[in-house]
Amino acid sequence: MMFAVVVLFAGSLSGYAAAPDDWADSAFLPPSVPESLDAAAAAVLLDAETGAVLYAHNRDEVMPPASLVKLIVMNALLDEVAEGRLGLYQDIPIPPEAWAQNAPPRSSLMFLGPGQRVSLHELLLGLAIPSGNDAAVAAALLLEDSVPAFVERVNRDLADRGYRYTRLVEPSGYSRDNTTTAEEFARFARSYVLRHPEAIERYHAVRQFGYPQLENLLHGNNEHVIMQQNYNRLLWIMPEADGLKTGTIPSVGFNLAATARRDGRRLIAVVLGVQADTPQEGNNLRAEVSRDLLEYGFREFTAAEPRLPDPGMVRLYGASQPQLPLYIDAPWARQATEGGPVPIMVPVELAGSIQAEYEIHRRIRGAVPAGAVLGRIVFTAGGQEVFQAPIRAGDSAAAGRWWQRLRDWFRLLWERLQGQPWPALLYDLSI
Repeated sequence: MMFAVVVLFAGSLSGYAAAPDDWADSAFLPPSVPESLDAAAAAVLLDAETGAVLYAHNRDEVMPPASLVKLIVMNALLDEVAEGRLGLYQDIPIPPEAWAQNAPPRSSLMFLGPGQRVSLHELLLGLAIPSGNDAAVAAALLLEDSVPAFVERVNRDLADRGYRYTRLVEPSGYSRDNTTTAEEFARFARSYVLRHPEAIERYHAVRQFGYPQLENLLHGNNEHVIMQQNYNRLLWIMPEADGLKTGTIPSVGFNLAATARRDGRRLIAVVLGVQADTPQEGNNLRAEVSRDLLEYGFREFTAAEPRLPDPGMVRLYGASQPQLPLYIDAPWARQATEGGPVPIMVPVELAGSIQAEYEIHRRIRGAVPAGAVLGRIVFTAGGQEVFQAPIRAGDSAAAGRWWQRLRDWFRLLWERLQGQPWPALLYDLSI
């Protein structure tokens, strides 16, 4: 028999966690999607803290990321720094393969060359701001003996982390044979931001970079500093924007992995394949599309704070123990249990009307393994189901000994005389 308890939600902007994980294909997706998104071949918007998908278009279409791959290179470098194997302000080698004069035609460059010294910090700026292909080669050769060996290392890491379509053939993004999807790269960008939050202000929010400075020149080198602006025009047109990375292959389109933080919330947007007739138009258009997508997320999604009572216990009969605790199997519910109420991201129009109802089998006969589904919590708005999460056994109970089974048989007889139904076996449950 199912027992239901209704609990209510209150609107809040104080914090957030997402359930469900994906609103993009929901009937409740806010309809006011910006028309400018039509300019992108693919796009995805994520809530940075929870990973919830707030919008998606052609999310799984495989496309060249172009210089977005430099974010993957930066992640590899910063991982080494975090592990203590590299220092941000140590000088790194500049092999001939990484000299600007040896880069492919029409490359974006940091302008590395002979007779220079460069720190890892400066190399990271050279990847983030002018998007230097020469810097990408220098980074690859810093971490491995050859560029192919670095590519193999990165691809192995991507595969181990569950990315199916994101693969590199070289580290600069120059090749059309590098691949990703809007959703995979958005998830990578989210992972990068969570792993290296200091990189946002230190590298991605910086608008201008000059190199080589006087301190970068070795004896006899009289090069002049070359000042370059960040290609990410979003930094100029959206005050809260502070990253992340652009990418361009003219024959494919203009890409941008973008992020912005407002009122304690951070969103991640990835737009791929924006078409334009000129580089300036494409650079501006991808920034405008990304801004509109981020504004959509901030405007149309908010937080609803669940006030969830403990799901309680389930009563067992003929088992090794008389009852088991229950829990809601959802990240936001686990956080709420550990640290108090945790709001969930929902469309604004639902925030004041969401209700949650427990449907739980409270009486079970026989053994119950840990994690067995014994009910669910269902969230509705206006009488329509919005999403749900399973309720599971928080511990296990084996079949009882003969005397436990006999004792519980007499209890069941008494409860039947009181009008209670016969409890179901676990495998007979309908949930």
